[in-house]
Amino acid sequence: MSDLKLTDAERLILANQYEILGHIKKDEHYTQMSETLRDGHEWLYQQYFESLSENLPENKAMHVLEILGIYGDLRDSFDKLSDKSEIEESQLNFPGFDGNNEAELLSFSRALRKHGRFETTIGPAAKNSHMPTTEVYARMINAWKGLGEPKYPYTREQIIAILDARIHPSNRK
Repeated sequence: MSDLKLTDAERLILANQYEILGHIKKDEHYTQMSETLRDGHEWLYQQYFESLSENLPENKAMHVLEILGIYGDLRDSFDKLSDKSEIEESQLNFPGFDGNNEAELLSFSRALRKHGRFETTIGPAAKNSHMPTTEVYARMINAWKGLGEPKYPYTREQIIAILDARIHPSNRK
């Protein structure tokens, strides 16, 4: 994100914030950042922003939210079923996102967990699935949509159909 352009007003506001942080934390690094911003040394202050992540696109955020919602409803619906045949409880555990290929999705799920969202579905910590999941989850979401986007609680048949979509691409809508 090194192409971030700051107005003079933004530089002044950030410089003041870094100066305050420097005083509060007794850290010269913040004071140096403040001076760099005030002095307008763009090449130097751009370095401060290189560690910023790009904003997660809305469609990717919605993908994460949809699949977490579906997994949460799958688990809670399963718990209410009297006939649980043909459903393995382990299939209802959210496997996470791939740290190598879906790092931004994994990071978003960590942030959601940290902010108290989907805690039960995500578990104690966001999981690295160690395999790409985007297509698998897209099939599950498509199966859910193909069922008319059922509301909680899902029936046994709906649970099976959504879970089967993980393995069988033919369930795509």
